[in-house]
Amino acid sequence: MKKDILKNIIIICLIIILLDICYSMFIKKDCPVKIFGKSFLIVATDSMSPTIKSGELIIISERKQYGINDIVTYVDEDNFYVTHRIINLNKGDMITKGDGNNINDKKISIENVKGKVIFHSKILGFFVLYLLKPLVCAYFIVMIIVNVINFLTRDKGGKKEIVEKSKETIIN
Repeated sequence: MKKDILKNIIIICLIIILLDICYSMFIKKDCPVKIFGKSFLIVATDSMSPTIKSGELIIISERKQYGINDIVTYVDEDNFYVTHRIINLNKGDMITKGDGNNINDKKISIENVKGKVIFHSKILGFFVLYLLKPLVCAYFIVMIIVNVINFLTRDKGGKKEIVEKSKETIIN
């Protein structure tokens, strides 16, 4: 009974997350996709090394204010996502620099900042990159569909009948 409840909760959570991702991608046209107000990205370069290395998963959260030494992700003039540390702040602009870089970035507008890095992990980055492989993705999608179909079509009274039949055989 507890297994069924846990299974149903997991299925409902997965459906909610998938609906949230679809809403963010197709209705709000967010990029990166926000899940419960947080965005998840994989770092592509070592410009923030040794603090954040290539392949790490980062979680960013949008803030109203940012401070010096905050690590933020912003969109540059070429529409690339850049994750660097704030080294100087002016009223509406900031200057950032990668920890592993020798020169500062160009001045950027605070409006281009997507969020502050609140978490990073090499292990989770590796795990996400593994899950995003096409064959692994297809496997998980098929498993979710099979479980949803199983949940929606399962016989509610079947277990009760099996228990009653097993009691009869024990008595006889």
